[in-house]
Amino acid sequence: MEIVKNRYGVERVIEKIDSTRIRVMGESLFSRGSQDDDGNQTMFDFEGGPCLNVGGTINYYGSEFKIVSIKPEEVKQENIASVILEVKI
Repeated sequence: MEIVKNRYGVERVIEKIDSTRIRVMGESLFSRGSQDDDGNQTMFDFEGGPCLNVGGTINYYGSEFKIVSIKPEEVKQENIASVILEVKI
């Protein structure tokens, strides 16, 4: 697990679930996203970042991973956002 701060100093937890999945979660009063014509999530933007895009990259402990897919994760706690990224090196 790695903790990084967004541009407002709010912590984001980045956790490698397994060799192809990474979870990004943290406090976010709002978030936004976009989908392609088939309904697949292509972008997810936490309040203050990070903005995650399919085809983009995410760094985890010095390794850069390419984002293959984004799946928002349901969280019961108020003002917390979470996504699961399918990634490859």
